[in-house]
Amino acid sequence: MNPARRGPLTLGGRVVPGDGRGRVIGFPTANLACLDADIPEDGVYVATALIGGTGPSPWGATVSIGMNPTFAGERARRVEVFVHDLDLDLYGRFMRVRLHERMRPTLRFDDVAALIAQTEIDVRRSRRILAERILQR
Repeated sequence: MNPARRGPLTLGGRVVPGDGRGRVIGFPTANLACLDADIPEDGVYVATALIGGTGPSPWGATVSIGMNPTFAGERARRVEVFVHDLDLDLYGRFMRVRLHERMRPTLRFDDVAALIAQTEIDVRRSRRILAERILQR
């Protein structure tokens, strides 16, 4: 995120279809068609999400911003949101995501198993940070 920026950055937009890989590997993501032009640098972020139709309380989330370099082909930059503990069809809903902390840069993995293993680590870390520092306020 821009070092001159103070506080978390908020992105918002509609959830649109992606490639469907997240659901297959156990981490279904909501692909956000961002209305905001100021999307931060690629990486994995600790986040909270407000989702239209699910109430006023934020959901914990882990967000990936980047071009999914593990998968072959020319890819556009994406904002993918894995909402913790939510099993709901989000297509077409408006979502506002607050990025609290960048955990790591985007990485290319040698295979899907390595990607899954790192995603599990990222989500555990995101949950811990949210519980200890963000959602306890």
